[in-house]
Amino acid sequence: MSGGSKCNASLGINGELGHSDRVSIARKHFVRKGYRVHSGLQFGCELVLYADLPSRVHSDFCVHIPAADTRLNWMTIQTLVRSMPELHKTLIIATIRKSSAENDDAIAFEKDVGNDQSKETKDYYIVDELAVATEHAPFRHKNITKEVGFQLKKQKIK
Repeated sequence: MSGGSKCNASLGINGELGHSDRVSIARKHFVRKGYRVHSGLQFGCELVLYADLPSRVHSDFCVHIPAADTRLNWMTIQTLVRSMPELHKTLIIATIRKSSAENDDAIAFEKDVGNDQSKETKDYYIVDELAVATEHAPFRHKNITKEVGFQLKKQKIK
């Protein structure tokens, strides 16, 4: 993979990546796609994505990264989905899976093996995205096309 992203991983239970490592992989994935990525803590998610400088535009997407070893928690998803219209954001559920081989979409991730720092293994991971869009009033549809980066902030007059 030419120009691939590399991260160092710390393994969780059963050799799985820890939550912070999965967030790091997702961050690299969205940066590679051209977004400016920031913490989504204030919105109840792991990440928020900006199409331009945060001083110029509002974020368009909140990214939730579910635990690797569990199914999606429906109550968590329902809570996030219900809050997105008020925040004027689209929810993206990003799952991280191990890739069997290096390819253009994979993120390279290095893991330390045992106590010997010189032994590292490189694995590749793919980020799968599922966008969940909602509207304020589901029965009153408006044919308004929204583009990424459209939510411009008001400029202060000096």
